[in-house]
Amino acid sequence: MSPRSKLQNEEIRFRSKRKILDAAFKLIVKNGYESTSIAQIAKEANISKGLVYNYFESKEEILKSLVLSAFTESDQIVNEKMEEHHAGETLKGLIQWFFNELRTRSEFWKLITELAFKIEKYPFVLEIVKKKLEEYIELLSNLLAKTGTGNPAEEARSLAAVFDGMGFHYLIMKDEYPLDVMEKYLIDKYCNNQTPARNEK
Repeated sequence: MSPRSKLQNEEIRFRSKRKILDAAFKLIVKNGYESTSIAQIAKEANISKGLVYNYFESKEEILKSLVLSAFTESDQIVNEKMEEHHAGETLKGLIQWFFNELRTRSEFWKLITELAFKIEKYPFVLEIVKKKLEEYIELLSNLLAKTGTGNPAEEARSLAAVFDGMGFHYLIMKDEYPLDVMEKYLIDKYCNNQTPARNEK
């Protein structure tokens, strides 16, 4: 049997790390971060505990990787939305993306919400979330300015807070929360009948 190529080794490493992260995510969402151990993650992933440590130095690193990979996925989608020519359409796409995230990845946002309420315990997560929050607020501020919204910086922070509140309510109420209605409300408020700024291309 010929030795594996570098590409094959990288693919195996990627699949193994993904397997560990998927197992960790499942357990952390179900039992909480503090109640989940490396041994439990290894058992759920059907691998040895030593192999987990071969890819991750600690449980903290696993959690950090989970958060980073999820935000990386979100960033890719946001960047695609930024390719829209008109700021109003881009903003509409971002609002639709937010609501789609709640519908399809509610377990991830449940995890982020849990961490947020104990954020002082997880400084490594706090730095990631703070950085992303400021990036998203700046993006929203720029889009709102281009659509003619007054006080765009303040409105961006207000909209970000609305997103947080809606997300929290949806995680509690699930199907009882009027997700479709609130999505239409935000699109009508921020994207329809807006006057683009003069310098917008």
